[in-house]
Amino acid sequence: MLFSVNEPDLRDANTPEQAAKIDRSIRILTIIVIALAAVFLINMLSTRVFAPSSNYKNGTAAMQEGKYAEAVEYFTAAGDYKDAADQLARAKQSYANLLAGKENALSYTTASMPWYSVTEDGMFAFAKDDYEKVEEMLPNPGEIIIPDVLDGILITAIKEKTFLNADTVTSVVIPDKVTALPDSLFYNAAAMQSVTLPASLTVIAQRAFINCASLQSVTLPAGVREIGLRAFNNCYALTSADLGACESLTTLESYTFSECYALAEVSLPASLTSIEENVFINCESLKTVRFGGTEAEWNAISIAEGNEALLNANIVFGG
Repeated sequence: MLFSVNEPDLRDANTPEQAAKIDRSIRILTIIVIALAAVFLINMLSTRVFAPSSNYKNGTAAMQEGKYAEAVEYFTAAGDYKDAADQLARAKQSYANLLAGKENALSYTTASMPWYSVTEDGMFAFAKDDYEKVEEMLPNPGEIIIPDVLDGILITAIKEKTFLNADTVTSVVIPDKVTALPDSLFYNAAAMQSVTLPASLTVIAQRAFINCASLQSVTLPAGVREIGLRAFNNCYALTSADLGACESLTTLESYTFSECYALAEVSLPASLTSIEENVFINCESLKTVRFGGTEAEWNAISIAEGNEALLNANIVFGG
């Protein structure tokens, strides 16, 4: 036997009170949606108009107060408002000058030169392979000028072996705040003909210039007090080395200038007390040694074996 159940008709189930309640809920929801949309539009309008204006104003004030790092942030946030881009460039340059302690400091970004990099504490590095991919398109291929400031960070040190086997680099300028050239910095940079060293330099680590076969001359700043083992070993094209201003340099480590076949003239400071073994071994072209001190001071220097080229050269005293 079949049974059937009568289902209630739900079409008119809402009472007038319920219908009114639903209507109120819909109106409230509509008001909320409209309010949220208004807030969104106001925020967009503020972001596009009021915020850039405020950031531009704050950036201008920061520049006037010499707060260049803050100015960079404000002008960056200002986007394309008025001449914010030009003001941002000016703020970055002013900040670089402040960090470097000089006018017209070189300031680069890795976006424009991705073969450079810097750590938060100012350690610079060079990516040889990345550089060689674009080198031929650059205005001065092979000429490397390390910036004073990279990505807003002052360069104070260089990573060891940074230019290892960089055999297309022809010249390098070291920035002013670097105090030491690290171990094997230019190891086998065979095409490098010249290097510009800063007055701040105090240390040249071991093997810094070893196998720089094209390096033609070197003049060391007065502050250099230490030159490491084999620092200029196998610099076959080196014709002159001027160490005469290094008044705190007391020792030439072993093999410093060994195998520098073309070395014809070297200047040494009066502060020297020791020249270790084989510093000038196979420097067969050495003819003139300019010594900053007297003959008595020269005779007091401890000169180890393997320096016959030095001893056979003409010694000019007093510079």
